[in-house]
Amino acid sequence: MSSLSKMLSVLDLFGPTALKVDPDSIATRMGLSRATVYRYVKDLCEAGLLVRVDAGSYSLGPRIIELDWMMRLYDPILVAGRELMHELSNETGLAVFASVFYDSRMINTYIAEPTDTYQFAFGRGQPLPFFRGAQSKVLVAYQKNRRLQRLYEEHLAVDPGRLHDWDSFSKAARKIRKDGFCVTHDELNLGLTGIAAPVFSGVGEEILGSVAAVGTSANFQLLRQEAVTERIVDTARRIGERLQRRGKAPAPRARATGQVAAASVGL
Repeated sequence: MSSLSKMLSVLDLFGPTALKVDPDSIATRMGLSRATVYRYVKDLCEAGLLVRVDAGSYSLGPRIIELDWMMRLYDPILVAGRELMHELSNETGLAVFASVFYDSRMINTYIAEPTDTYQFAFGRGQPLPFFRGAQSKVLVAYQKNRRLQRLYEEHLAVDPGRLHDWDSFSKAARKIRKDGFCVTHDELNLGLTGIAAPVFSGVGEEILGSVAAVGTSANFQLLRQEAVTERIVDTARRIGERLQRRGKAPAPRARATGQVAAASVGL
């Protein structure tokens, strides 16, 4: 691991129960000398990634908010798919998520909601549990074989509370790839159903992210789940086509308002 990677790993120490850290805890948890920790903290503060909040403690800095704002404008999947996600949400009344996989973590990067009805256990930016919930299962299932096995060994094989063995895990992943989507019930939020499909930038290319629609089981019964699934898969496909047309450097665009005219989807 490079010095830069080690320095940025300091940011991994923050979480819902660790909103601020001190140099001694950084040194202990990362196995670093105090001199190295103070050098890392100084550089992170100068970059705006950390800020001193009281005597000897630090929290995440304002640069992260700025980067979040920039990501909302420039993230390729959001640039290509935000409008389509709001169309899908307005047509169905469901919440629509964009999710990505990075460094063995999965997060929701955007949520299009017709209302603030739902209280999601895993909102925007909060890491998703491994292979639980439609978004997570799709993002994991489309990883290449060697990486898929490594992820299983790192996350499921060491977790005695999970019932998966490698054969059942790989079989579940193959089914998701064959179907082209994943449906889950009550896995992340009690009473909610999720349907997710993968987003690709081209035929045969690696998965870039997923699009999922989430709502109550009653919602899906009223809407006809098969029709919703088709719309989700089609939305993911159209986002991939837009990514292909735009290339790797999409132009910035203003944030969509989500006020898209609702249309019938034959539900």
